[in-house]
Amino acid sequence: MKKIIIFVLLLTIICGGVYIYLNENGHTYNSIVNTRNTYDLDVTCNNLTNILVSSTVDVNVQNNSQRTHKNILVKITAYDKNGNIIKEKETQFLRDLNGFSSFSKIITLPSRTKSCNCILLNSTPE
Repeated sequence: MKKIIIFVLLLTIICGGVYIYLNENGHTYNSIVNTRNTYDLDVTCNNLTNILVSSTVDVNVQNNSQRTHKNILVKITAYDKNGNIIKEKETQFLRDLNGFSSFSKIITLPSRTKSCNCILLNSTPE
């Protein structure tokens, strides 16, 4: 009987510690249980243009929610015709992106770029 009580107390203390840790790091019960498969921001690379000396690509960020996002950080990866990585570049959007809006930025890449990929690294929602 004594071992069962010690086990239950130990289990309660461990669960309480995990709960406090998750709350301190911004997680709630609803955020863990009700994880949605939707994302607030979409990033696309459009209009890859090869010029003699360099290539340019239009990086577009679309906000699909009502929340405003700040400090949006995007990683652009440039590939050659064989699919090898030529260059990886990060760019930060300094403007605030309001809900249900978008903005774009033209990024310069090496001239031998044949395709590119854009990934959202970070943003600060309000």
